[in-house]
Amino acid sequence: MPDYKKDINIFLTRIFNHILSYEQRCLNEPKSNLTINDFHTIEQIGLDGNKKMTDIADAMGVTLATMTSAADRLEKKGCIRRERSMSDRRIVLLSLTRFGRVMCKLHDRFHERMVNKATENLTAEEMETLFHALSKLNDFFEGANNKI
Repeated sequence: MPDYKKDINIFLTRIFNHILSYEQRCLNEPKSNLTINDFHTIEQIGLDGNKKMTDIADAMGVTLATMTSAADRLEKKGCIRRERSMSDRRIVLLSLTRFGRVMCKLHDRFHERMVNKATENLTAEEMETLFHALSKLNDFFEGANNKI
C-alpha cells in the first residue's frame, strides 16, 4: 500500500492556501475593503447580532484586546454597531449594520459554493468518509489551539 501521508500533507497545504487566496478574491469582488479576518469576525457576530464581544473573542480564539481592535476597524468600515448591555453596562454587544449583513450573506454564499463544489458527485459513502476525515482534522486543530 502506498504511503499517502506526504501527498496528503502537500494537498492540505495547497488546499489551505488556495482557499485563503480564492476567498480573498471572491470577497473583494464588491470592493468592500474587508479582510478575511473581517469577514470571519462578521460571520461570528452573525445575522442575529447582539453577541457579547467576549464570546466572539473566545469563539475566534483571540484576546479581548485583539477583538476590540477588530471591532474598531469594523465599526469604522460601517459593518458593525456596538452597544452596552442594559442589564450590565460592562458587557459590550456587537451587531451587524445593514452593510455588515450584506457582507455576511456574501461570505455565507462563498462557503456554500465551496462546499457544494467539494461534495458534488460524491457517493453517500464518500461523503461519510470525507466527513469523518475532516472531523478528525478539526478535532486535532481544536485541541492544538486550546493548548496554546
